[in-house]
Amino acid sequence: MAEQSQLPKFTSHNHDTKNSEIDKPIAPYDYLQQYLDRQLQIRGTTRKNLRVLDVGCGRGDTVAWLCEQGWDAYGVDIVEDYLERGRRYLHQTGWDPERLMLVNPDLSYPIADEHFDIVISDQTFEHVADLGATAAEIARVSSPRATGLHIYPAKWRPVETHLFTPLAHWLPKGPLRRAAIATCLRLRLAAPYFEQHVISDRVEIFTQFSHEETFYRPLAETTAVLEACGMKCDTRRGSIDLMALRLPRLPQPTRPMLGWLYRHFFSVVIHTVKQ
Repeated sequence: MAEQSQLPKFTSHNHDTKNSEIDKPIAPYDYLQQYLDRQLQIRGTTRKNLRVLDVGCGRGDTVAWLCEQGWDAYGVDIVEDYLERGRRYLHQTGWDPERLMLVNPDLSYPIADEHFDIVISDQTFEHVADLGATAAEIARVSSPRATGLHIYPAKWRPVETHLFTPLAHWLPKGPLRRAAIATCLRLRLAAPYFEQHVISDRVEIFTQFSHEETFYRPLAETTAVLEACGMKCDTRRGSIDLMALRLPRLPQPTRPMLGWLYRHFFSVVIHTVKQ
């Protein structure tokens, strides 16, 4: 078994697009695109007149894609290497690289108060240790009545979306979760990453990520934190809309129940409005 300090970080695996240069920006989810277009209709304005912030933007795919579609988009992230890849792409394509900003050491954003009309995040909240600090910053940089859309994996999703391990993330962090991850790896019920390493090293790599970089919370806890920072939350509309988008022939009466299952056992979609 290698020393822990010598092992690669889980996020360094070569299946993660954030570790490579941008050739063509990956478009955001169709639902997020529809959400933004709906905001245009509601506000009766144009794309260039709405400032959009992507929290946890990674290498900036969504920011670059939105800029190319005419939006005034920006992003923040905590990983400088990811941001640099995005900045290189923006520079090469004629956009300001400084649209991608590094979060400050105190977790604040290098952004003026009430600067953004829309704040989005995609697969970010499950990686945030201090959700209160993040929620406070989102509220601070949002203009009055600014809207938001936040999408992330549900706490009770059966298969963890990064490790691909079934049920292990349901367990408390510590020896029990480590044992569950080890069992999944031995049974090949996990992501096929770092297979050049011995099983004990893979257990350490996967467990360290699970313990230190994932934070699955009950939905009610997340909304309580956001609302404490002055944001009204709607957790029902997004999941019901997604049911209609994915399954357009689904009978209307079944959508609320399937939406409940979706947001508790698959993916959370939170609509916010700054009060």
